[in-house]
Amino acid sequence: MEVIHGSVLPRCAAPALGSQLLRRVRMRRMACGGFQGDYYGVAPRFFGVPAQRHSRSGWPVCCSYGSSSDGDAAAADFDASGEEFVDSSVMEAVELRSVSDGFLIKMRDGRNLRCVQNNPRVLRLRDSAPHHAIVLKMEDGSDLLLPIIVMETPSIMLLAALRNIRIPRPTIYNVVKEMTEMMGYTVRLVRITEMVHDAYYSRLYLAKNGNEEETISFDLKPSDAINIAFRCKVPIQVNKRIAYNNGLKVVQPKPSGSYVNSGQIQIMRLDKPDDQPCFEAQEFDLVRSMLIAAVEERYKDAAQYRDQLFMFRAKKKNKI
Repeated sequence: MEVIHGSVLPRCAAPALGSQLLRRVRMRRMACGGFQGDYYGVAPRFFGVPAQRHSRSGWPVCCSYGSSSDGDAAAADFDASGEEFVDSSVMEAVELRSVSDGFLIKMRDGRNLRCVQNNPRVLRLRDSAPHHAIVLKMEDGSDLLLPIIVMETPSIMLLAALRNIRIPRPTIYNVVKEMTEMMGYTVRLVRITEMVHDAYYSRLYLAKNGNEEETISFDLKPSDAINIAFRCKVPIQVNKRIAYNNGLKVVQPKPSGSYVNSGQIQIMRLDKPDDQPCFEAQEFDLVRSMLIAAVEERYKDAAQYRDQLFMFRAKKKNKI
């Protein structure tokens, strides 16, 4: 198990993550303000709700409460075996990029998954730069992938949890988990419920300890809800309509080699690796060095690695 010592967040990371998470708690569509348009030049169909688009004047913090005795709809919606939802798992994905013939999902190990839309009638994103993404894999046998473009900090936090990296100082997701337990509730379920104005919405379901029929549900950004669900080891479910309409299918690449039959023996001539540098490995080393320096509170070193990473990505983009 890899252990990183030091503080958890660098100064260059997204500020005030805890206050952002609490500010993002909202329940109705009216809280979103009906935002539309592009997000850094990309149509927002794959995005979670961007917090920076909202006003800081203060939202009404709301939640749904229900039990079997009061007939509230939230209690019925808490059924974990709902037919409208499909179970999913979190993949170790880093970035999502739209290309001319589909999409590329960059995995943590450097692999690129080439994908196409499951529903070709849905409007596709135009070519764009890579964006941090959380990717959910449907576990109903379809193997569909649902990418959700998020900010960098939630993506890094989720990857750290996936790799079981111990961080000495608690993250906001650990704090929420402990607060929930101290208040006598247990996290039971997270659902990606709907899409409003091209943004995904999710709900976090809590159950009262000793009375499973007493439930509370919160509306959260998908990036926060998924991080909490993974740390609490609870199911992550996706609305089937969203999964099948906006999901991606992995396209198997054709083998790069020539086959020659010789005495009923099939010989494949594989391409040999060249002596060119591996840009993905260099980029990963810079990101790793920056994060380690940041959590160890070596902020000057982290800033230098950050500048080197920006220059490296700019040169790489120009070569492409």
